[in-house]
Amino acid sequence: MAEQYPHNQSEPQQPDVVVFSPELLKLADTHRRRQQYLEECRQAADSGDCAAAVQMGVNYLYGTGGVQKDPDQAFYWFSQSAPDDPVGLYWQAVCYDSGAGVKMDPVRAFALFKESADMGYAPAMSDLGVCYENGQGTEKDLAKAVSLYEKAADMNYPQAQCNLGALYYVGVGVPKDYASAVHYLSLAAEQRLARAQYLLGLCYEFGNGVEEDCKKAVLLYGEAAKGDSADGLCALGVMYYLGKGVEEDNEKAADCFRRAGEMGLARGWHLLGRCYDNGYGVAESAEMAAQCFSRAADQGYPDALYRLGLCYAYGHGVSRDANKAADCFRRGAEAGHAPSICQLGLCYEAGRGVPEDIGRAAELYEQSARLGSPEAQCNLGVLYRYGGGVSRDMEKAAELFARAADQDYPRAQFFLGLHYEHGQGVEKDMARAVQLYTRAAEQNYPEGVRALGVCYEGGLGVEKDPQKAVSLYRRAIDLGDEAAAYCLANLYFAGRDIPQDYPQALALYEKAAAKGHPGAQCQAGYCYERGLGCEKDADKAFFYYGKGAENGDDTATNNLAFCYEHGLGCAPDPARAAKLYEKAGNMGVPLAWKNLALLYEKGIGVEKDLDQARKYFTLAKEHNVPGAAEGLERLSAKPAAPKFPATALRVTGVLLLGLAAFLGIGIWGGVPSERLFSGVFTLLFAASAGFILYKVNQRQPRLPKGVCILYIVLGVLLILAGILVLLTLGEEAPPEAADYWFIGCTLLGGDVLLGRVLRQKKGMQKK
Repeated sequence: MAEQYPHNQSEPQQPDVVVFSPELLKLADTHRRRQQYLEECRQAADSGDCAAAVQMGVNYLYGTGGVQKDPDQAFYWFSQSAPDDPVGLYWQAVCYDSGAGVKMDPVRAFALFKESADMGYAPAMSDLGVCYENGQGTEKDLAKAVSLYEKAADMNYPQAQCNLGALYYVGVGVPKDYASAVHYLSLAAEQRLARAQYLLGLCYEFGNGVEEDCKKAVLLYGEAAKGDSADGLCALGVMYYLGKGVEEDNEKAADCFRRAGEMGLARGWHLLGRCYDNGYGVAESAEMAAQCFSRAADQGYPDALYRLGLCYAYGHGVSRDANKAADCFRRGAEAGHAPSICQLGLCYEAGRGVPEDIGRAAELYEQSARLGSPEAQCNLGVLYRYGGGVSRDMEKAAELFARAADQDYPRAQFFLGLHYEHGQGVEKDMARAVQLYTRAAEQNYPEGVRALGVCYEGGLGVEKDPQKAVSLYRRAIDLGDEAAAYCLANLYFAGRDIPQDYPQALALYEKAAAKGHPGAQCQAGYCYERGLGCEKDADKAFFYYGKGAENGDDTATNNLAFCYEHGLGCAPDPARAAKLYEKAGNMGVPLAWKNLALLYEKGIGVEKDLDQARKYFTLAKEHNVPGAAEGLERLSAKPAAPKFPATALRVTGVLLLGLAAFLGIGIWGGVPSERLFSGVFTLLFAASAGFILYKVNQRQPRLPKGVCILYIVLGVLLILAGILVLLTLGEEAPPEAADYWFIGCTLLGGDVLLGRVLRQKKGMQKK
C-alpha cells in the first residue's frame, strides 16, 4: 500500500538511516561472545569447575575477559579451586606473594608455591626457585633454586629457562657459562618471553656465548620492547644512541629512554636526563635533566642519585644546596655506588653539607678506591702525597696514582708524572713523566698540558722546543689554567729563547693574578713598581704585592715590606715593614733578613739593636745576599750600642703622671703658697711624663707584651678606684674639690692606658 505524503510537502524526504561498519559489527559480536563466555565461565566455576574458577581469578587479577580489575575478587575465585588443584594453589601463592586481594605473606606464599610445585606444576617450580634464590619466605638456597629452574626448564616453561639462563650469565649458583646462558635464554626467547629476549640481546651485543652481532641484538631488544620490557626498550635506546647495529639516532634514543622511564624503569629516566644534559635528541636543558635524575633517584637508582647530587652541588638545573647534594651522595654511597662514595668523601674534605672531617674523607676515598673508582684513588693519593687525614707516604701516593692512571684518569696521570719527574716514591724517570703528561694532555687536562709545556721549555725528558712550549702554554690557558699564563709570562719577561715582551708578560701576569695566582700577583706588582711594560704605578704595585702576600707568596711578602718601609703606594710604616721582613725571611727569602738587619741597625720601626742586626746580617750572608757581608763588617767596627730602655722609660712616665695627679690634690686646698707650689710641680711632672712617653713612642711605637699587660692592669685598677670613690662620695662628709680631682684623674688615667692598648690592637688587626 502506497503511503500518502502531506500535500504541503513538495517532495518526499529521505528517512534517517544508521549504517554499521563491518568492523563495528564484528566488535559488537566479540563483546557479546565475551560476555557469554564470561557468564558460562562463572556458572562453571560456581558448579565447582577448578579451571573455570582459576580463569575467573585471572580475569579479575589482570582486568581481562570483560571484567574490571579487582584483586579481592581474584583471590576469592582462586580460593574456590580444589585444595589439590596445583593451578589454584599457584595463583593463591601469587596473591600472597604480591599482596593482591590478601595481606602480603611471603611465608604463606612459599608454602603454597611448594605445595603446587610438589604436584609437578612448572610455573610453581619456577616461582619456588625465585623464593630460594632471593630468600623470600625461606632461607636463601641457590642450589635448590637452580634445581627447581632446571626441572621447570625441562618442562619447557619459559620463565624458568630465562631465570636459569640469567644465573649462568652472571655465574650465581652455577659457574659462569655464557654458552649455557645463551642456550636457555634462546629457548625462552623462542616462546616470546620479553625478559629472555632482552637478556639474549645482551649476549649478542657483547659477544657473550655467541658471535657478536649488534644487528641481531637490536632485533631482540625491539622484540622485547614490543613485549613491554622496559629493559629491552632502554637497551634499544642505547643502541640508537651509540649507533650499534642501527643508524645513530639520538631522537629515537631519547624517545626510548622516555618510554622506558614512563614504564617505571629508573635507568630510563637517568639516561633521558643525560640526554637533556648534553642536548642529545632533545633540546639541552639543565632543569629537565635535574627533573629526570630526580625521578630516577626517587626509585633509589644510584647513578641518578650521583647525578642529582652533582646538580645540587654545582647549581645545575636546581638551586645550589650543599646539604641536598651530600644527602644524595650519602644515599648513593649506602647503595655501594663508588662515584657517590667518592663525592661524599669530597663533601667531608671540603665541609660541604657535612662537618669538615679529613679523616672521614680519607676513609670514604679508601672505600671507593677499593671499588675501583679512579677519582677516589687519585683523591686518596693526593691525601697521601700531602699528608691530609693520613700519614704522608709518597710510595703509597704513587701506587694510588698509578692505579687511577691505568684507568686513563688524567688528573692521576698528571700527579704520577710529578712523582716520576721528582723521584717521589718512585725512581726518577723524566721520560716516563713526559709520557704521563702527554696522556693527560691528550685528554685536555689543563695541568697536564702545562706540565708538558714546562718539559719542552726546559728540555726535560724531551728535546728543548720553546715554540712548542709556548703553544702548549696557550692551550692550557684556553683550558683555564692560570699557572700556564704565569709560565708563559715568565718566558716573555725573561726573553729566553723567544723575544722579550714586557707588555705581553704583564698582560699574562694580570690574567693569572685575577684568578689568584700568587706568583703572578707578585710579578705584576714588580712590573708596575719598575715600569716594565707599563707606566710606573706605585698604587698598583702595592695592591698586587698585597694580594700576593695574602696568598702566601714569599717574594711578594718581602716586596710588600719594602713598600711599607719606603711609603710606596701606602703611608710609611716601618714597624709593619719589620714584621713583614721577618715573615718573608721565615718563608725562605734571604734578602728579607738583610732588609730586617738594616732596620735593626738604624732603629727604624724597631728598637735599635746591633745584636739583632748582626744576627740577621749573618743569616743573609749564609745565603750570599749582596751587602750582607759588608753590613757585618760595618757592625764589627762599631761598639755594641746600649739597648734603648723603652720599657723603663714608659714606667717612669706613668709614675710621673701618678705623682702629678697626687700633687694636684694640693691645688684645691691649703694656703695660696702651698697651692702655687702644688700647681707648679704638678705641671712640671705632667709635662715631663708627656715628653718621655712621646719620645719613647717615636722610637718604639709598638708596646711590648709585658707593657700591654701592665697598662691593662693599672688602667682597670684606676677606673675601679675612681668608680669606688664616686659611689661612696658624700656618705661621711660633703664632697670637696680634691675628691673630684682624684675621681677625674683615676678615670681619665685608666681610660688613657686602656685606650693606648686598644688602639694598638685595632691597628694590628687592620694591617
